[in-house]
Amino acid sequence: MPAGMLRVGQRMLVGLDGWPAGTVQAEVCGNAARRGALDCATGAATHGQVPPSGRATLPVLLVAPPVACPCVLRVRTPTGTATAVADLTLAGVTAPAAAPIAPPELTLVALRAVDRSGPRGWFGLPGELAVRITVHNTGPQEITDPAFALTVGPPGRARTIVAAPALGTIAAGQTREYHVPVPTDAAPFGRYEVDGRIAVPGRPLAFTVAATRRPWGLPVAAAVLTVVLLLTRPARRPTPDATPADPVDE
Repeated sequence: MPAGMLRVGQRMLVGLDGWPAGTVQAEVCGNAARRGALDCATGAATHGQVPPSGRATLPVLLVAPPVACPCVLRVRTPTGTATAVADLTLAGVTAPAAAPIAPPELTLVALRAVDRSGPRGWFGLPGELAVRITVHNTGPQEITDPAFALTVGPPGRARTIVAAPALGTIAAGQTREYHVPVPTDAAPFGRYEVDGRIAVPGRPLAFTVAATRRPWGLPVAAAVLTVVLLLTRPARRPTPDATPADPVDE
């Protein structure tokens, strides 16, 4: 990206390296893009395709953002899983200053955990919980890829860290649902607890959900084995009746 003063209406080339393959979007933003899409000229954004190599060059038309500078060029994937921002010294911007707004807020709409271990779980082997999380962005600005932490374990002791997925961009007023597989250790019986925390600036969202494992295969297998042992046990041969002794001649 060229350095120095640039002007609205000017074209420039933006080089990308190390990006995920697929669609990429570049847009000019005012207010340092602090409020996400509210500060960006999203309607005039430039779209392009990144090959598997992760390298691409985008010809970007510099347009006036909806709010005053400081201006930046924001490049991101449509879901917001990859985002980069570069300072942009842009002349010719006459947009009004951004009004202060409330901080972003994320609320929990639905939360559920179900044991999906299948035949492995029937016998107490390591399995998997399917956790479904539905959240809603009640704030006036988008939330972009907030930090997400997950742990699993017995109730009150959920300390095993789970690889949490990227949440991407949650637009203002948007509701999004996430399905997260959570691996579990071997356990004959008991309950699991999954603790989560989404680090929304100023108002983090924390939650806890529990699931019960019932490996009914273990008692069924024990009962079948008992029946088999009883059926295959050798029968006792009956003891012959005692024969009365013959009288002795005198």
